[in-house]
Amino acid sequence: MQTSTHPRTQQLTTEQCIALLQDAAIGRLGVIVAGRPEIYPVNHAVHEGDILFRTGSGTKLDAAVGEHVAFEVDGYDAETKTAWSVLVTGFATEVARLHEVLDLLRLPVFPWEPGAKPHLMRIHPETISGRRFAAVDLLRTFAT
Repeated sequence: MQTSTHPRTQQLTTEQCIALLQDAAIGRLGVIVAGRPEIYPVNHAVHEGDILFRTGSGTKLDAAVGEHVAFEVDGYDAETKTAWSVLVTGFATEVARLHEVLDLLRLPVFPWEPGAKPHLMRIHPETISGRRFAAVDLLRTFAT
């Protein structure tokens, strides 16, 4: 769960977090590989509260299937000079039933990396937390 001791940091509601998850173009999947954390960028969609993404065979798939994972998205609003971050933890499974795969493939889950991505993954959230905060103007900070 994301928390902050800064008084102006706003804790986001679950509904706000889900809206930000839906709007984010890319997220990061956190898994454990050989006892160490690894993070992979993935394109995703949110469907009925679950996070969906496609992947090929390999390390990411092997580390995620049947395991607890983390998924994070963040962003910056230049107009309001605020940043936000949403963290989801949950259990990852591969969508295996053909009728379900065919139904979910209509969602906009299109990997940027070329190559076959035949595995459709689902993260069922156990926790969802997020925060919004005023972003520091790094150029001004380092110039003074």
